[in-house]
Amino acid sequence: MRVVVCVLWATLALAGCASRSVEVDTAGFETRLSAVAGVNGALVEVRHPGLPTNTNVAIWLFLESADVESVATIARKVADVARDDDGVRGRQVNLSVVKGKRADFPTRQEVVRSTVPVMHRVAEALGLPESAGQKLVLTPEEIARLADSEG
Repeated sequence: MRVVVCVLWATLALAGCASRSVEVDTAGFETRLSAVAGVNGALVEVRHPGLPTNTNVAIWLFLESADVESVATIARKVADVARDDDGVRGRQVNLSVVKGKRADFPTRQEVVRSTVPVMHRVAEALGLPESAGQKLVLTPEEIARLADSEG
């Protein structure tokens, strides 16, 4: 009887996780991000750190200007897009920037290698906790706050 109860509990728990998870449409989200003024393209990856049920979204934005003020302004606009996206809403977002156009960086390795180390100053400008290296780690609450400041 215990085995049956455990199996039923596990099945219900997994079903609950599956019903709450919405797939991130990376291509569609990249297109919406690329439409933001000042953005020359985007690369989006879905990551599952630690467990398959942990989902966060990594974004590299390609920008003409990677100065602190420009990146902070674009981060607010990206937060607005992320908050409105069914697959991204409620997830952690890791935001990085690359100076140039998406077409200039054909491989992921080139994108990562070309990331501009400006996020620690952008975090300060936005009133956020210290960034994690070359990326700005945004919780769902921080995304909502930035989106509200944009709107």
